[in-house]
Amino acid sequence: MRALLDKFESQNPGIRVNLQQLSWDYGLDKVITSVAAGNAPDVCDLGTDWLPKFSSTGVLLDITDEMVPLKEHYLLWEPVTYRGRIYGAPWLAGTRILFYNRDLFDKAGLDPDKPPKTWAELKDAAARIQGMEPGIYGFGIFVGEPYAPWQQFLPFGWGNGADVLSADMTRCTLDDPAMIEAMEYYKSLKPHSIVERQPEVNQLFANGKIGIQISGAWNFALIPRMNPTLNFGVGLLPKPAHNRGTPASFAGGQDLVVFKSSKHPREAIQLIKFLMAEENAMEIVRSQRNVVPAAKAAMRNEYYQSHPEQKIFFEQVTHAVAPPNHPKWVEMQEHVTRAIEEVILNNQEPLKAFAAAKRRIEAIVTEEAVQGRLSDALVMGGFGLVWLFVVFFGYIWARRRWAKRRKVSFQDLLTSYFFVGPWLVVFLIFGLFPLLHSIVISFSRYNLLSSQMHFVGLRNYWDIVREPDFLSALWHTVYFAIGTIPFTMSLALFAAVLINRKIPFKGLYQAGLFLPVATSVIVIATIFTYLYSNDGLVNLMLTMIGWPVPNPSWLLNTKWALPAIMFMNVWASFGYYMVLFLAGLQTIPSSLYEAASIDGANEWQQFWNITLPQLKPIVLLAVVVNTINTFQVFPEIFAMTQGGPLGATTTVVWYLYETGFHRFDMGKASAVGYILFLIIMAFSLIQMKFFRMEEEGE
Repeated sequence: MRALLDKFESQNPGIRVNLQQLSWDYGLDKVITSVAAGNAPDVCDLGTDWLPKFSSTGVLLDITDEMVPLKEHYLLWEPVTYRGRIYGAPWLAGTRILFYNRDLFDKAGLDPDKPPKTWAELKDAAARIQGMEPGIYGFGIFVGEPYAPWQQFLPFGWGNGADVLSADMTRCTLDDPAMIEAMEYYKSLKPHSIVERQPEVNQLFANGKIGIQISGAWNFALIPRMNPTLNFGVGLLPKPAHNRGTPASFAGGQDLVVFKSSKHPREAIQLIKFLMAEENAMEIVRSQRNVVPAAKAAMRNEYYQSHPEQKIFFEQVTHAVAPPNHPKWVEMQEHVTRAIEEVILNNQEPLKAFAAAKRRIEAIVTEEAVQGRLSDALVMGGFGLVWLFVVFFGYIWARRRWAKRRKVSFQDLLTSYFFVGPWLVVFLIFGLFPLLHSIVISFSRYNLLSSQMHFVGLRNYWDIVREPDFLSALWHTVYFAIGTIPFTMSLALFAAVLINRKIPFKGLYQAGLFLPVATSVIVIATIFTYLYSNDGLVNLMLTMIGWPVPNPSWLLNTKWALPAIMFMNVWASFGYYMVLFLAGLQTIPSSLYEAASIDGANEWQQFWNITLPQLKPIVLLAVVVNTINTFQVFPEIFAMTQGGPLGATTTVVWYLYETGFHRFDMGKASAVGYILFLIIMAFSLIQMKFFRMEEEGE
């Protein structure tokens, strides 16, 4: 990209382009926050799934007039078109094709030069390959991710003539017989498949363990890196039958947009046209080998004459179908994925699972716009009056308190505020003001992209407490807290008591047990993800001692996913509380233990009657801090499961994050935050009251 941008700058003197690279996992969050902060880039690469929401909020520049002359020369215009207007330019196309292991086909008695072309042929090939050897699977089914499950399954429905929404996007059609038939077939593949997340399936295929997978062009870079000798072939996705249906696939891609706030729209459009040009897009293709240019003329490029396996992507794109171009597709796809996982993981009947998803999607489609818009100026004006009221009466109250005490003169107080002032200003602007503003937002419908605010009173709170997904997330959070706090505290106290003794290498043990606390949670979560995988160390050890391993694997199992994360959390966090307890133990006078020993008390009696009572303030602090941390658990969920499978690991903070940054409903997200605050405060007060009652009882 930098080389291309240098070329663009040389061709356009006076224009300088700054490049910021974003990842697929976190890019959307950064784009949203930059738009909300009024610091959006001039040109941005957006994924197909994100475009409808951005187009509908009015933050993108309408570039219809500039793009119409290019339409006949490029593919995939549907995702960038909203209500007949064009808000983006198709740049790099993304779709899915069939990858198959030619050697496994040959061993199974299948023709290695003929990939499956119909559903029946795909199922037959998967059945023949499955279990030929230990650890060999016929097909790979994706679960445990927000996007991959529906991107793999919906092509079967699309190829069978079905769709998620009606043509006018006013009705959900998931329960259409053609879609149910596709799901029944997809479910029939499960006995001949491994059910895992997409990255694991890609790696297993690259290692020669899977016969067939549906995946993207990134495999052309992944496979040579992991297994250069793998003998694989590619083909179009299978259609229902030779004389019926189409080999449909998912139409995605990377699209270039210009934000309305851009100060250089003319130059931004120049850059877009430059990047779209065939010769420039092919520079990226030659370097990365995992993307396909949207330019139709690229099909005749000499690169594809020497790489025929990648050329098939162009043919597949002609049959590809884009997801519904609806502003709330990001919300809808969650329910499509949930329905697929209900069938695959819980063996639920397709009609029942899809009917439930249909009800939820139709509720999204038919949601009425909130009435009674309150302008930003009015909201902020009211907030300002409330703020002045609080400051004024706070000043009066404080003045009276000082007058009664008569210990500090008002002049001394002003002097103190003069020195405290710099910190106080920072706190008011970056601490208190956002806090109070978020309270205002919690009583409003607030779109983070457009900054439009609609006052709704208590509706956000009322909707949340009635929302089954929130109640489920709340239960998971409470379960997480109840299941980790006692073990964390007990393990931390046990380790602290042992280390407090005079033992060799005491400092080494202390540092070793504290090391997980000093390590990034994301790093630990990534390591444990591999430990919990099908061929990970945990399953290997269980197999060695004869214990059954869960199927599917730990993080894809609705029963074991959350306990697995809880175990990791206890291991990673108890070292912090161990240090707190160790500091408390070292403040206990040794004379108490000497006196107890003289009186004949054993070690357990000394611990129960001396150590524990003396540690009560530290125990209270540790329990309250641990409660706050566990109720706000997020990084582990974000890195390991993203709330799945089937919402089994969705916690309150993950629900807040999804609501605010993926559903763009900051009003509800703020309300969730304050509900969580009240819950944490209630638990903390109960804990402090409990410890006080114990002290008073003594």
